[in-house]
Amino acid sequence: MCHVLKSNPLTYGTIIVASGVSANDASPKNRFCSPDIPKNALRQFRYCTAKLQSSGSVLNAKVKMFLRLLIWCCLVLCYVECNGGKRLMCYFSSNSPKGRGYGRYTANEVPVQLCTDVIYRGIRFPEWKRGSYAFNSEEIQRLGAFIYTIKSRSSAVRTHVTVLQRGIETPSYSIMAEIPERRRAFAKAILELLEQYGINGVEIAWEWPGSTVKFGGISGDRESLISLLTDVRAGLKSRNKEFLFFGAIYPKVLRESYRVTSICQLVDFVTLFTFDLRPHTNNVADVHSPMRNRSFETEADRAKANVVDGVETWIDFGCPPKKLILGIGLFGQAHTLANPAVYSVGAPTVGPGAEGQYYYEGYYPYHELCLVIRSGWNIFYDTVAQMPFAVRGNQWMSYENTNSIGVKMDFVREKRLGGVILQHVDYDDFRGFCGSQNPLTNYISQRLKQIPSDIGFAIEWNK
Repeated sequence: MCHVLKSNPLTYGTIIVASGVSANDASPKNRFCSPDIPKNALRQFRYCTAKLQSSGSVLNAKVKMFLRLLIWCCLVLCYVECNGGKRLMCYFSSNSPKGRGYGRYTANEVPVQLCTDVIYRGIRFPEWKRGSYAFNSEEIQRLGAFIYTIKSRSSAVRTHVTVLQRGIETPSYSIMAEIPERRRAFAKAILELLEQYGINGVEIAWEWPGSTVKFGGISGDRESLISLLTDVRAGLKSRNKEFLFFGAIYPKVLRESYRVTSICQLVDFVTLFTFDLRPHTNNVADVHSPMRNRSFETEADRAKANVVDGVETWIDFGCPPKKLILGIGLFGQAHTLANPAVYSVGAPTVGPGAEGQYYYEGYYPYHELCLVIRSGWNIFYDTVAQMPFAVRGNQWMSYENTNSIGVKMDFVREKRLGGVILQHVDYDDFRGFCGSQNPLTNYISQRLKQIPSDIGFAIEWNK
């Protein structure tokens, strides 16, 4: 960090140096974002060099040059600290305003004081009409109203929109991405949408490219994806818009669908799908976001499908850690046990758990599950996956709490990742049913603020 050392005969005047002062230290002499120094880095440099010239000390040219270089390096670091830092990206589900009863959630409930980025997830893939792409008008109107409300509540938070494709829409990305004219039309439609509502960026959620993965596609998707990202990147860069890519950690997808190095060169961030990794169709009681695999997981499809191996594979394949955003699911995944007497992790199940009040069968938002598990459920902890689970009768549910999230935050710090993305922020206990409002989001925000920025971030100029 940067602070000013008072002049003395040994310091050759007023010098700004790098030190380990905390960003949260309220002491004026230690504040690296001092209010009396302009925040723009170039103006800070001029300010500090002027102070140096007026210090009254007689300095030779080499000493002056060294001090100017030292000042500049410190100010670059300060600029990153004050204006950069770890991201807390918050997904807002486009369906949440339609929620039932107390589960209804709107733009007014989003904790804009905690989220650095709010991502509207999302709008459907646009329709091809007469040589151009057009988004659904009703969806766009709802998006516009959402963005307007968020911007009226905060001028600091960044806004993004996700372009989704699932189910019957799966071929849409494949068809568009392999044809140059359609790629350019798609990129144009996105840029026009961002410009119309003053949105800061877009997230491409292609789940997942390729012909041999879950959602299908065509064999050329691996190369078409890079062509698509290249065309979209070109348009966004010209307007200073951010570019996000929703990325899987499944080994099969990483091998067959992605050219990781190229993807990470083209996008600003990869938002990682590191939650909901154990579908009900496996018929196994398991936590949905394990840090590591367990001994009972012998199927090839599950090998390395966990947080640690998934993130490390992205890094090993050539993605800078600072571009990886770790996904954390603020929900519980419920299963129905085949035999209530057999309830350890890996126990056989017969399908999803009972349906709750607010979400579809087998899933509970945190604001509901935090109350549910208080009503006679027994709490356990998977020490390898490092996540809790709860059991009551034939019902089995895994979920995140501050203990399991704390492990993931330690991992973000250890691997020097770019931040965290929440699936979804509207799943948190936003009404304070179980205590304080938004407890998990608050906890993650505080933990991210405690992670020191790396000086390497300030001197890595390649995007």
